[in-house]
Amino acid sequence: MDIKDRGIKKWQGFFMPEHVEGLKQMWIDEKKIQMPILDDYQIQEFEERIHFAKENKIPIEFTVYDNGFVEKITGIVHSVDQIKQRIKLILDFNEVEYILFSEIMNVRINN
Repeated sequence: MDIKDRGIKKWQGFFMPEHVEGLKQMWIDEKKIQMPILDDYQIQEFEERIHFAKENKIPIEFTVYDNGFVEKITGIVHSVDQIKQRIKLILDFNEVEYILFSEIMNVRINN
């Protein structure tokens, strides 16, 4: 009887798919951040920048909070809907993006 040795392969660790998925989710959760609390002065400053960019059709960059992560979106402000609490932004190639007031972390005018 000939016994074949698998060498180092026989000593490799074994992870169940549930373990691998759990580890991936843990790494994702560790990178998440909390939404910062904005004061009235910051909100007023953001409103002024948005209004200025809309009136002059200047590109504006929004830093938004998205489920624990930060995303930057740049475009031209088309309209501000006070009732639905959102901004309609026109991106490149006439794509439309809606940004909720509650998701805005920062506003920067691109010159």
